[in-house]
Amino acid sequence: MNLSEELCEATYCGYPDCNDRYWWMFLTSSLATFFFGIGSVFIVRFISRLLCLNHRRPHPGTVPEGSSWCGGICPMNLLDKNAESEMRSMEAAKDWATRLMSAQSRFGRILLITYFCVSMGSYAIYVLDTSKPIERCFPPDGDLLFFIDNIFNFFFLAVFILRFISWNDKFWFWFSVNTQVDIFTIPPTIVALGVSRTWLGLRCLRIMILMQLPEILQLLRVLRTSNGIKLTSLLTIVAGAWLTSAGIYHLVENSGDPWLHFQNSQPLTYGQCIYITVVTMSTVGYGDLTPQTTCGTIFIIFFILGVLAIFASALPEIVEIVGQGSKYSGVYEPVKGKKHIVVCGHITYDSVSNFLKDFLHIDRDVVNVHIVLLDTTDPDLELQALFRRHFTKLRYFQGSVFNPADLQRVKLNESDACLILCNKYSPKPDTEDSGQIMRVISIKNFNPEMRVIVQLIQDHSKTHLMNIPSWNQAYGDDVICIAALKLGFMAQTCLAPGFSTMMANLFAMRSSSETQSVVKNASSPTETYLSPEGWMSHYLHGCGNEIYTESLSRAFDGMNAPEVVKECFTKLKLLLIAVQQTNEFDEAEIIINPGPLLLITQGTVGFFLAPDATEAKRAYYYCRACHGEGVGVEKIWRCECKECACLDNNHSKKYTHKDGHKLLAMTRLGDVHEPAPARSTGGELPELKIKGVNLSESSDHDQPAYDFTGLFHWSPARTVEDALITSAQKRRYLVNHVIVCLFGDELSPLIGIRNFVMPLRASNFKYEDLKTIVFLGNIKYIEREWDKIMNFPKVFVCSGSPLSRADMRNVNVHQSAMCVILSANLGDSIEQGLQDKETILSSLNLKSIMAAGAHSRRSKIIAAYAAESPTRLNGGSIKRSLFTQSSPKITVPMITELVNDINVQFLDDDDEDDPDTELYLTQPFACGTAFAVSVLDSLMSATYFNANSLTLIRTLITGGTNADLEEILSEGGELPPGVQIGRSRLKELLRDRCTVDQLSIGTGVFQHCKDGHTYGSLFLHGLESGILCLGIYRNLIISGKSSGKRYVITNPSQEFELMSGDRIFCLKHFEDLNMNNEIPVRETDLIGSDL
Repeated sequence: MNLSEELCEATYCGYPDCNDRYWWMFLTSSLATFFFGIGSVFIVRFISRLLCLNHRRPHPGTVPEGSSWCGGICPMNLLDKNAESEMRSMEAAKDWATRLMSAQSRFGRILLITYFCVSMGSYAIYVLDTSKPIERCFPPDGDLLFFIDNIFNFFFLAVFILRFISWNDKFWFWFSVNTQVDIFTIPPTIVALGVSRTWLGLRCLRIMILMQLPEILQLLRVLRTSNGIKLTSLLTIVAGAWLTSAGIYHLVENSGDPWLHFQNSQPLTYGQCIYITVVTMSTVGYGDLTPQTTCGTIFIIFFILGVLAIFASALPEIVEIVGQGSKYSGVYEPVKGKKHIVVCGHITYDSVSNFLKDFLHIDRDVVNVHIVLLDTTDPDLELQALFRRHFTKLRYFQGSVFNPADLQRVKLNESDACLILCNKYSPKPDTEDSGQIMRVISIKNFNPEMRVIVQLIQDHSKTHLMNIPSWNQAYGDDVICIAALKLGFMAQTCLAPGFSTMMANLFAMRSSSETQSVVKNASSPTETYLSPEGWMSHYLHGCGNEIYTESLSRAFDGMNAPEVVKECFTKLKLLLIAVQQTNEFDEAEIIINPGPLLLITQGTVGFFLAPDATEAKRAYYYCRACHGEGVGVEKIWRCECKECACLDNNHSKKYTHKDGHKLLAMTRLGDVHEPAPARSTGGELPELKIKGVNLSESSDHDQPAYDFTGLFHWSPARTVEDALITSAQKRRYLVNHVIVCLFGDELSPLIGIRNFVMPLRASNFKYEDLKTIVFLGNIKYIEREWDKIMNFPKVFVCSGSPLSRADMRNVNVHQSAMCVILSANLGDSIEQGLQDKETILSSLNLKSIMAAGAHSRRSKIIAAYAAESPTRLNGGSIKRSLFTQSSPKITVPMITELVNDINVQFLDDDDEDDPDTELYLTQPFACGTAFAVSVLDSLMSATYFNANSLTLIRTLITGGTNADLEEILSEGGELPPGVQIGRSRLKELLRDRCTVDQLSIGTGVFQHCKDGHTYGSLFLHGLESGILCLGIYRNLIISGKSSGKRYVITNPSQEFELMSGDRIFCLKHFEDLNMNNEIPVRETDLIGSDL
């Protein structure tokens, strides 16, 4: 290489010494160090092996205890004392170096951060030196940057020695990245001191320290998420490879080819080299700067094969993480004056869409609440489309509810509530509930005062919530038990067929415009039932009603409850079903169907059935002075009189979950009312005793027993064998009973059949009115739940299959009052169409029995056995009965549980339900013969907006409960008898609760109400007798013919005309004419004296 005198001045070497190149000395020092290190390791291992050959190697397993093999070659106890001492010293030194280098110690963390900073400083010096010649001498006045870089390199040498001592395998130590960087940077610095020259060399390798940046940021707690760590790792790998490659390219191009005496060098700045590598990595290749040397060309070839592959694989991941970060990371910024809630748990398209449909319904008041979703998974395309449709009301964050940092990101402390959704179709309900409870624990641990509403599948799982110290239902925390409510709905259907449909429609938000649009869109001849006179029009009108709460106007102050109910019904077109008042203990009591002794006071809140919240506000704005006779109901709104001046203050004290009142659900009745006549019952049946237990009790049973709360009928515990019905002699007395079909086996998840039995064994039923319950299914499955129901009377078991006609006939299905078919709960692990195969087949099997069995010889024999006295049951009497009895069509009410809504289309062959039709619009659901767990989705939003609504529904459905009972049931074992209940308290409990019933017009209380009368007159007549009417269960007539089915009409208008055969849904008070008498006490002291 021939440099001119002018160019030599830049090297400080003088002419002609500047033309001498010593690059080979610097490079040789690095290579010599590398091979010397590897050779030293081999030599040490070879010498150690030779030393051990002088000793006899023991057989495997004969090494003395406490000895170890030095380097895996020979045991230390076979060496001499000096060698053993030397080995122990080496081990001690290794442990000391490991502790110094470990990031678990404070010194190790400081050393790691210092090493990173010094490496970056050395790289910065390298970048400054790239503007100088590749090889140069020291300037006369000294080189400050070289001096600083030397200090850095001595620090690197000290760390190098510590790493070598602490490394386990000394051979592979020489191939680590940090060792390679030190080998090609430290020895050239030492050579530079000897030859008074410096070579730029491969000092660019120091930038490889960037790959340790994620570890350092984790130590400094800057990176806490997996996405952040992964993104930083990818970026540092790409940046390290990019900058290192630019440095190597800068070296070879500015040096030239050695075999050409460096005559073909190309002067490039380090910035230009970075530009070339970027253009090459991006595969653009402008061609403005190209390699001029053979070494540069060769390097670019390997660069494309290596670094380009790294860049191509890392770029998609970087883009994906950055794209996710922009959408689902970050921090939620609350809007001033606007509340937000956090929704977590089971976040899927179905669960979120069902929740939003009810939460953001137009019938609610203006919903000024922002919804924040928190989940660990990436949202699928359906969810993303849902987010875009509701982008003004919804925000999704990716994170875990178990990570406090993620809870802080969504501002959980500032949220109004946290709602936890569950997977209702999980094949492992106990596991699902455990996860839900852990989410509650995490949230309560983050903020003990946070209001939490959680969904659970199993009723017994809520016991664990009571163990959380900060769980407090008095301040808004609530749990929605899917199984308890589902079975409660189906149990109430046994008392009033179709009631489950009515209640499900009441707490689900459906506007009148939605229901009426179905009627208006009816165009084909097959949709004539949608005409204003058709049954679907009547049903949809009722679907538009929901339960709303509103403070009662001051105009009602001082009036008793029935008077307010009457005035609301006649003048305001509202149905008041319950009120909430605060008692002397500052407890908020919900009183269903209040009696005449209850007086309305200021602050009383009413529960109304109304089409929307605007109509419910009539009860708040009603003014007797301004809204008297002649004022249309649509004009009942805020008036200007002085009487309404304090409305705003009164309305502002409406109950919220933060008021701290304890909610008590009551169904209170005044002392004076006319009892409604009891339903007529069939002839008395002879007693049948099964191992000491009566299957049919006498109607004059005058000594009922109750549990310790007085809420439920009680009997001594029985075994499954005691309750098992086996012989035909016992089965023939099963009349007017409830059959429950079960499909579980010994491995199936429990469904909690106690929740079905308890509403039917409430103490506000007279003992003789209790319907016998027969569970038909696998006896091993029933045994697993028997301890929960063994203390309830008139509960029996029959081993068999609901899919067998013989087994169904063995439990006298023709004579039953209701047949309930419960799902097998196979979860979402199978195809949707097969999730309900057992229940659908059982339902069709029962309908086939009903259709064919009415005229069969077997059914006539069964009817004869039930009608004849046992003393007359002989061949002659039966034969005469077979010829003399008529054969009417047999119809047994039934309700079938479905897991998947779409399978409702398979229940009836004569309906015209489309597979895409919503469940509530299908004929089986409208008739009350089908029930799906999906109808309970609306309870989450209903509970959030009105904490009392769930208490009201739970009381109507479950038959009553309290904290003491929940605690006893959670502990398992027998249900205690009523030893703590005094007679006066028991009488109060029995009287203060009403029941759901279904009464026919033209009989009993409604004997004067006949075909052509209006529903308004019937409602007022029932109100005088203490009966609150809710709706009608009417015969389904299609094309002028009766289908043998009935459908539900909820809260019809006052002018709605009645038809013969109508049945009325109503709330009745307890009908014991002898309640004023003393309640006798059994000799076993089941009911104790007054406390």
